[in-house]
Amino acid sequence: MSAVPTCTASHRSAIDELLEGYVSWREACRAVWLAYERWISSDRAERGLGYAAYLAALDREERAARTYAHHTARVARFSA
Repeated sequence: MSAVPTCTASHRSAIDELLEGYVSWREACRAVWLAYERWISSDRAERGLGYAAYLAALDREERAARTYAHHTARVARFSA
């Protein structure tokens, strides 16, 4: 009979943060698509503002992706 690994409180916390990071990243991805759709369908006079909003959404998605990657690496260290 093999031993079942125990899940410590810090491991559970890391998994919770990983899941929250994933959800945040997916929400940021959706926001990028929405900002892009608004930008490409905007009137000529509003295109500059639409583009700025799109770039801001991309920046937020990148930050969310980096945070998610950080949490993924943290959980992977528990599994190693």
